[in-house]
Amino acid sequence: MMGYRHGLRWAALLIFCLPAWLQAAEVQVIQGHKDLFRHGQVYIGGQPSIETLEWLKSQGVKRIINLRTADEMREHAETGYDESAWADRLGLEYAAVPVNGLEGYTRENLERFMMLMKPGGQVLVHCATARRANDFYMAWLIESGRATVEQAIAIGRRIRFLVPLENLLGHPLLITGGSQ
Repeated sequence: MMGYRHGLRWAALLIFCLPAWLQAAEVQVIQGHKDLFRHGQVYIGGQPSIETLEWLKSQGVKRIINLRTADEMREHAETGYDESAWADRLGLEYAAVPVNGLEGYTRENLERFMMLMKPGGQVLVHCATARRANDFYMAWLIESGRATVEQAIAIGRRIRFLVPLENLLGHPLLITGGSQ
């Protein structure tokens, strides 16, 4: 009987601690930076400004994963700055996985992205508006076993995930079944 009560105490302790763990993993909207969100060690965002890159560096970000295409970045470099050069200047690892529309939503791009999401410090994943970045982040959460499909969708909805049909219907769709 003593072991049973001891087990109940541990179960109660876990139940009380669980909400604190879930809160720690909640999505944060980063104020003062356009289209920037944080979930755990990962920042998900749209195209960062130089000021945002500098701020992210001060927050401990070590790596940038850019999902924009070469054409998008050339266009941005003409009106903005050379992100790769700035990353180098700030001492940040920089990698590009060009995702061009739905054609870029390939298994190969996801596998490359997953290799870049290696442990070891905070990372910025970005595209132009945080939508592609969010989709790839959600896929990584699912494929790496860090979240079920439902959990990843809940996280993604707090960032930039939406099913366009939901806008037409005026309410979110219930997605069930595909959890790992």
